Amino acid sequence: MKDAMTRAEIWLQDTLCQPLSIDDLALHLGYSTSQVRRLFHHHFGSSPGTYRDGRRLERAAVLLALTLDPVADIGLACGYRNHSAFSRAFQRRYGTTPRRYRRRIRHALGQRPPGCRMPIHREKKRSHYAIMRREYKPPHALALGSQTLHAQGLGGQGERLSAAVPGIALPDLFTARLVPDSAFNTARRTDVGLCLLPPSAVNGLALPMPYRCVPVAAQHYATVRLSTLHQLDGAVDCLIHELMRRSSSLRISGKSPSVLWLGHELELRVPLVAQPDVAQSTSNSR
Repeated sequence: MKDAMTRAEIWLQDTLCQPLSIDDLALHLGYSTSQVRRLFHHHFGSSPGTYRDGRRLERAAVLLALTLDPVADIGLACGYRNHSAFSRAFQRRYGTTPRRYRRRIRHALGQRPPGCRMPIHREKKRSHYAIMRREYKPPHALALGSQTLHAQGLGGQGERLSAAVPGIALPDLFTARLVPDSAFNTARRTDVGLCLLPPSAVNGLALPMPYRCVPVAAQHYATVRLSTLHQLDGAVDCLIHELMRRSSSLRISGKSPSVLWLGHELELRVPLVAQPDVAQSTSNSR
């Protein structure tokens, strides 16, 4: 049942922008709607609908802080049918409108001193695959870094996965840094597994639960090299400040950051997207 509810939580995460119902989730899992509601509440402490609404608003808060996308577009991207519904839900949750929240959080972020001398690089990485399992623990609570640990439960497939790199994805990293009153920070999610898998290694690969195969498109990243995971939060703060302070054709997309173990160092990767016209975006975001 735990694996099924993990699948349910990931499905809710991956379909935030879609107008799908809990009946659709039950059909996806092969359970009745009442079973899904009962089991989900047992594992996560809320109904699937309440959980999804909270995650939608957290994602909206992150996008308002890190991007210049129009407020209405952010509402649509987070699953709200119109701007009014988004604004009402956001104000109920955070006590202010999306526009006021954006002005306040971006002003606060802009006032932070850099306090970091880590070199930040912008580079495009090729497409690849990742094989991940979900843990409901922050990364520092997990023993990470060895391929054996990251491939735990994938016995018998070691030769096909031998060239893969240990990695994690952190869907709650920005939320934890930018939305301190999150209702879900006590159960920060960490996806643990192997990255940089070529199609030849993925084709026909039989994955046991709770692993899943995640395609990662070719895209630009802001990257920072780390010595240990203890530097992670400081590196994220530094990266946010630098990317917001300096004019660039690329900006943070809001997608999940990741960390890869590359020999004797770690690489933090933060996905970027092309920056829209700044003047137009600033006008639309007010």
